[in-house]
Amino acid sequence: MFKVLKNAFCVIKKRCPDIVFFSAVLFIFSQVGAVINFITNLLIVPKYLGANDLGLIAPVTQFVAFGAIPLSIVSNLVVKYITKYEANEEWGKLKKLVRDLVIFGIVTTILISVFFLITSSSFALRAKIDSKAIMFWMLIYLCVSSWLPLVNVLTRAAQRFYVIALMGFISPLTLMICSLVLLPNKGFSGYLIALIASVGVNVVVSSYAVYKYLCPYKNAYEPYMLDVKPLLKKYAVVFVFGGIVGWLWAFIPPFAVRNFLSRTDSAGFFFVQRLSMLPFYAFSSVMLILMPILSMKHEKKESTTKTVKGTIIYTLFSGSIITVLLYVFSPLLFKYVPQWREYSAYSKYIWMMSINVTLASVSVVIATGFTAKWIFKPMWYGLLVTFLISILMYCLFGWGAFKPMLPFGFWNFIDKSISKDITLIIVLMISNSCLCVIINAIWYCIINKNKEYYLEKDFV
Repeated sequence: MFKVLKNAFCVIKKRCPDIVFFSAVLFIFSQVGAVINFITNLLIVPKYLGANDLGLIAPVTQFVAFGAIPLSIVSNLVVKYITKYEANEEWGKLKKLVRDLVIFGIVTTILISVFFLITSSSFALRAKIDSKAIMFWMLIYLCVSSWLPLVNVLTRAAQRFYVIALMGFISPLTLMICSLVLLPNKGFSGYLIALIASVGVNVVVSSYAVYKYLCPYKNAYEPYMLDVKPLLKKYAVVFVFGGIVGWLWAFIPPFAVRNFLSRTDSAGFFFVQRLSMLPFYAFSSVMLILMPILSMKHEKKESTTKTVKGTIIYTLFSGSIITVLLYVFSPLLFKYVPQWREYSAYSKYIWMMSINVTLASVSVVIATGFTAKWIFKPMWYGLLVTFLISILMYCLFGWGAFKPMLPFGFWNFIDKSISKDITLIIVLMISNSCLCVIINAIWYCIINKNKEYYLEKDFV
């Protein structure tokens, strides 16, 4: 039986183009991983953690995610040259670039750890954390997860697609097993340890795969800065700003709920965020292949418009169906799943957040059309809108600090006019996604009408 399956697998691999075959493999493993993550985060974790700890998950993981910003920015900036050096078999330049990225990663991990130690007490106070063990495991998780962007970029560049697919399954499975073992006795600290193990497995296995790939080439290190310097000079600012705004937008909503609302609200918001991500799972499988396809079409000077439009239609269609299903069935799920029952009052927010996820996915599709052509000017407007709404979101909840500086009548009127609850956060998130879609769509039309001008200028 195994031999028959193996032969069938080999035949399919030979007959399919590489991009189709590996996309299918990545899709299958990523969906299996998504199912495992769903079971872990929405069935196992709520079984062992109370409202206080459930509400901590998103603020803690998103706060720690700032550790990955430096390597994420640099890796995405130089990925073009990693691929180029590999294609041209310039192994000396590639090995030196990888070595320098690792050194950069070590330095930034140390600096970010110091920054974490300085700011952790302030974060702990606002996130209502009273355990030193949690802060310790957060620091370890920060140090491990900060390497994930680099190993992911290098693994893709080395075309170790089997490793990527395998990690899409093994990493969630590790999280599930460790959660089952550690949560009953360790509580939230056990969940953080499980996350460290899950990410650690991915980092170690992927790093070893890249090392084995580069190891046979004994070429001496060659300088590469003359190649990379113009790109760094031209695009560094937009990548840095984009990385910071992306982190801010992911961090502020759950942190605002945790800081200004009740612990039950923060636990309910955890369920709202996790369940509303279902449209993203349908979209993420497409994103695995969208960027390579658009980049290839651009290099061949072929139109990418049909591909982008088709992806937008698919994203809107699948997102709309999932949103309707969530609207109909989420109240029933909260009623009949024992771990969710006490948070049933928050089921009404799930379909609204699902709309936000769908619109944000559409915005990402259009933005991918820009990045495939290395045109970044349109993204400045969307990033600026997201940055301003992030600040507005936090200020609307925390603006009570300005009470002594404002006339009482004015302060009282505004305070009564603004309903400071989860609805406000979701409305602001949907507004941001709508504005980003509109801005990106307008720019996409402008660029399509003036292709030669914008491609020649290579606008940043």
